[in-house]
Amino acid sequence: MVYVAAVALVGMMMITVADVIGRYVFNNPISGTWELVGFMLVCAGSWGMGYCQIRKGHIRVDFLLHRFPEKMRGILTILAHFLGLVAFSLLCWRAVLYAQYYLSITRGDATDTLHIPIFPFVLMLAVGAGMLALVLLFDLGHSLAEGKRK
Repeated sequence: MVYVAAVALVGMMMITVADVIGRYVFNNPISGTWELVGFMLVCAGSWGMGYCQIRKGHIRVDFLLHRFPEKMRGILTILAHFLGLVAFSLLCWRAVLYAQYYLSITRGDATDTLHIPIFPFVLMLAVGAGMLALVLLFDLGHSLAEGKRK
């Protein structure tokens, strides 16, 4: 998933550069650039989140966390993993329902300019959020085991 996210990120950069060159050099921008970049952002963002969590690459406020006693840090870590698990599980569930909605309607189920169907990208968001929820579930279990050990 992280490789697909990286390809989407590179694609976003290439399309944006081509659009800017087309707009200012040739006075002919690429039609639907913002739609393509938006869809690739869904892929790059949601499919890269799980990998980022595995690598512990998210921004954390460690300067505040280190001021608490070790036991309190463990409790706060467990709470953060639990809240993240709940939030991204809900996001996954609602994105699946949203994709079902887009499949059920006959008009408005595609973008205006390029007429790209929307539901596959909503499903991509659901998959990315679901994978992050699974990673957070494993992190929660690890935090609980570590807290029990201490």
